[in-house]
Amino acid sequence: MSERDALPPVAQARVDRFAASGLKTSLFTVPEAVGAEVAGFTAVGEVMGCVVHRIGFTGPGAWAADQVRLLAGTTRQGYATALDRLAREARAVGADGVLGIRLTITPIDDVMQEFVALGTAVRAETRQRPGRLFTTDLPGQDVGKLMQAGWVPARVAIGVAGRAMADYNLPYQVNPLAGNTEVDVVTRVVNEVRGAARAEFARAIRESGGDGGIISGMTLRTWPVQEVAAAGVATVTGTAIARFHTGRAAPTGALKILPLNRS
Repeated sequence: MSERDALPPVAQARVDRFAASGLKTSLFTVPEAVGAEVAGFTAVGEVMGCVVHRIGFTGPGAWAADQVRLLAGTTRQGYATALDRLAREARAVGADGVLGIRLTITPIDDVMQEFVALGTAVRAETRQRPGRLFTTDLPGQDVGKLMQAGWVPARVAIGVAGRAMADYNLPYQVNPLAGNTEVDVVTRVVNEVRGAARAEFARAIRESGGDGGIISGMTLRTWPVQEVAAAGVATVTGTAIARFHTGRAAPTGALKILPLNRS
C-alpha cells in the first residue's frame, strides 16, 4: 500500500487542495511564526490526525485494575494513531517536520472518545533535507532556542499509565469525622501512576534515539471505586530532543530539560 493510499480520504482531500492551490497556511501566532523563521523553517500548512476510539470495558464483573489498564491502553493507542496520521499527512505535503502540535481528547458519548493531533507542517530552508520527519509540541520560538543551543526536536513523546488499588481504611479516612488526615490509598495511586507515566515517557525518548526530553504537560485523573478503592490515569507529554553539537547548555529559563543520563 502506498503512502497516498494510507491517508484517510478526508486527509487526502486536504493534501490535494494544498497541491492545487499552492497556498501556505499555518496555526502559528506571530511570535511562533517569527520563531520558526529564526530556526530556519517555513510553514507549509496545517496538518491533522484523528481517530475515534470506543472504550470497551471488560464488564461489570471485572475489577478496577483491569478497567483502568484498558483505559490507559486506549489513551496510549489513540494518541499514537492520531500522531501517526498527522505525520503521514505532513510527509504527503512535503514537510520536514511539524511544530506546535496540540493533542486533545473529546468525549463523544459515554463510550467513545476522539483523539486529535493538530499542528503546522514546516519545511527546512536548507539544501540538505532532514533524514526523517520530526514532530514536536513546542512552538517555533522554543524550537529556535533549542537549535541555537545545539539541540533538535526528534518527535512527540507520550507516557500513559493507569493504576487501581484497594484499601479498606478508605471509608474511614474520607469520613467527615476523620478530620484533616492523609488518604493513604489515593496517595499511593497518585505517586505510582505519575511515576509509571514518566518512566514510559523516558522509554519513548530512548526509542526515538533522543538524548533527552522536554516535558510540556502532565495530566492526572483519579476516581473512587466501590468506596474501598481508588483508580487513576496519568499522562506525560513532551518532545524527545537530540544534541547535534556540543556547546553551551540549553536556556533553562524558558525550557525544562529532562536529561536521560541523570537520576
